[in-house]
Amino acid sequence: MEVDFDVAIIGGGPAGCACALALHGKGLKVALFEKEVFPRDKICGDAIPGSAFKAMYSISRNWGDQMTAFAKTTEINSISIFLDKTTVFKYRWKLFSYNSKRMDFDTFNFQLVRNETDTIIFENKPLQKIITEPNYYECSFLDGSSIKAALVVGCDGANSVVKRQLIKSDPSDRNPIAAIRAYYKGIEGIQSGYNEVHFIKGVEGYFWIFPLRDGWANVGFGVTKKRKQKSDSPTNIRKILEGVTQSPAFAGRFKNATQQGQLVGFGLPIWTKQRRICGDRFLLCGDSASLVDPAQGHGIDTAMWSGVIAAEQIISCFQATDFSAHFMTGYEKKLYKKIGGELSRSYFLMRLFTRFPFLMNVIGGVSLPQGLIDWLFRKLKI
Repeated sequence: MEVDFDVAIIGGGPAGCACALALHGKGLKVALFEKEVFPRDKICGDAIPGSAFKAMYSISRNWGDQMTAFAKTTEINSISIFLDKTTVFKYRWKLFSYNSKRMDFDTFNFQLVRNETDTIIFENKPLQKIITEPNYYECSFLDGSSIKAALVVGCDGANSVVKRQLIKSDPSDRNPIAAIRAYYKGIEGIQSGYNEVHFIKGVEGYFWIFPLRDGWANVGFGVTKKRKQKSDSPTNIRKILEGVTQSPAFAGRFKNATQQGQLVGFGLPIWTKQRRICGDRFLLCGDSASLVDPAQGHGIDTAMWSGVIAAEQIISCFQATDFSAHFMTGYEKKLYKKIGGELSRSYFLMRLFTRFPFLMNVIGGVSLPQGLIDWLFRKLKI
């Protein structure tokens, strides 16, 4: 039976857009389905890591230049990690990076797909159901429409419909990090070019201030959930964040700051292990594949790389006329070779400090040479 599309990409975030861009000009009929209408917000820390630019440049130098020159950004070249008032680890990144509201950044990528590729785009199309047929998938949407695609790419986030319907549930897929984010304007003491991360004594979590353009900042708090822990609801994390901003350490910096919009909570689908992220005629990318860095919380760069590598696998599938689960494992192997080691190191550190929080105090009491700090950061590819 003839299909409507060779490839159906579900989700128009960084992973889905990177996949669509990388498939441009390959002779395939590609459709991109987004459940919302752009511009739309995505709850995030808004940091765009340097590796994300490398992913875009791997697709096209022109598009990489456009992404680099995108105007609605604040260039960030360093990070300051505060263990307490006096113990600060600073690192200057080697790669170009910036902070940008996800509403702006995701719209830029989406418009790039719309304007510079032959991808057929559908907005306001929430996926409802996938029916498996011998040689295609039938994707049904909430508005009652449906399409048939030879191959489906799940880029539909942490609560991926594609993943839920095509892969057996795994308890380890639960999001072990909960966070809350708000925008503020007028915070004092922000250092140009620096992202700040603060570990707060007495609270097992981390507080961040990421500068944005026009005096705005992305401010949030994240906590690691423990087994059987029920206290990490958005309400409780909201109270923690409010308590931090009103504490003696930060009250002065926030005294003239105004919150812009609402506090919003979210779960981070962090990497915990290599897992099944593909099968007969389908692939998972980005948050759908739980590719968020466990120690640093970023996932835009890993999402984009997964989209690029997924496109390479898709091209190989059509060239070989092989869409089997076995052939698809080439995607997992290449992706995990690219980013698996880095994510595994981050997960080890997250587990170590979660299980033995006193280590933070130990590290805080030791004066580490900057050379050693730089080496550690390079190993983590921060």
